[in-house]
Amino acid sequence: MSVRRWGAVAMALAIAAAAATAPSAAAAQDFSADGPLWYLDAMKIQAIHDAGITGDGVTVAVFDAALDPEVSTLEGADIEVRQAEGCPDPLSGNRDNFEGLKHGTSVTSLIVGNGTSDSGAGPVGIAPGVRILYYGILQDSCEGDTFPAALDDAVAQGADIVTMSGGLNRLADELSQDSVDSVAAALREGVLVVAGLPNRDTVWEFVTTTINGVVNVASVDASAQAATQLDGSAMVNEDVDIVAPGIDVAGLGFDQTWGMSAWSGNSAATPIVASLLALAKQRWPDASGSQLLQSMIRNTGSTPHELQWSDTFGHGIINATRLVQEDPTQYPDENPLFKDDQSPSFEEVFSTTGTEPTGEPSAEDGSGPGALPWMLGGGAVIVIAVAATAILIGRKKSGGRADV
Repeated sequence: MSVRRWGAVAMALAIAAAAATAPSAAAAQDFSADGPLWYLDAMKIQAIHDAGITGDGVTVAVFDAALDPEVSTLEGADIEVRQAEGCPDPLSGNRDNFEGLKHGTSVTSLIVGNGTSDSGAGPVGIAPGVRILYYGILQDSCEGDTFPAALDDAVAQGADIVTMSGGLNRLADELSQDSVDSVAAALREGVLVVAGLPNRDTVWEFVTTTINGVVNVASVDASAQAATQLDGSAMVNEDVDIVAPGIDVAGLGFDQTWGMSAWSGNSAATPIVASLLALAKQRWPDASGSQLLQSMIRNTGSTPHELQWSDTFGHGIINATRLVQEDPTQYPDENPLFKDDQSPSFEEVFSTTGTEPTGEPSAEDGSGPGALPWMLGGGAVIVIAVAATAILIGRKKSGGRADV
């Protein structure tokens, strides 16, 4: 693996989909027999990779805890570690400290993992071609409000997407203005901020949860069932935007070895969402960040549908095939994830663009689009052909801590 420290596609795609009849929600396919790698078949990731869509040319900033760069899974990955002020070096930990290393290493592996581990098969990354900027701001020994400075630096270093699978806890009335300002500045530059929601009810919130424009992620299992809280009750959140595979998916260190093991939570779903947005960004380089978000929430489930929302599934289960297949530039260049009662306001972020926010989708009493059949690859067969005769050049833009 190439690890660089602080300071230190040519293709054309033709996509055709052959329509198929979507099964009923009750007949949704269960992919759990595939083990911890079930998310790959569920989302038809191999077909997307075979078409050359791997996230090449896209930069993803990962905000997490410590990292083990020596695991087999990350060999060959393009990872640059950025030293955050107030935090120890995320690479300084002992390799036997599984508790401190497993979370960040597993998150990173779900983005760029090469399919191996120290004992055989391992996590397969959804976007193995991306460049990673790694910030260890969720380490327990970090001091101060580390999120704003890290986000500002990630934007300055050319990040297209920021993913944070955990949070800096705060009471609901302790919203950091510096964090709001940094998210607003990132959105202004077209950078997408993806963050996991807490796995359980708590008096604490994560610093990003109620900041406008952030993609708040929850998780589902291999049969498209939403995650539950520790007591088995339904997990609901008024701020959920999208759900993705996150229950019993591939990780490292959770069995006290660097072989592949399974782990669960919104932490696991978050890098998967970020990775799928990276694939879409590579595929559609002319689309803005806001248009990518529009496409993400409009193309959930297995069939086209009107915008819907529920407090369990948000706008629905993210659909890898449709996200890559549908041209995002057909949608308004307006971030659809703003609420009137949250900060920053749409005008504070986009006042110079002359655009207006899209209308809020209607909330549904049922489970919304997330209850559609678990066919994340879509109720269609996708055929992707790569032609060498035409070239598209992807444009690049010149409390405490808790895991979720």
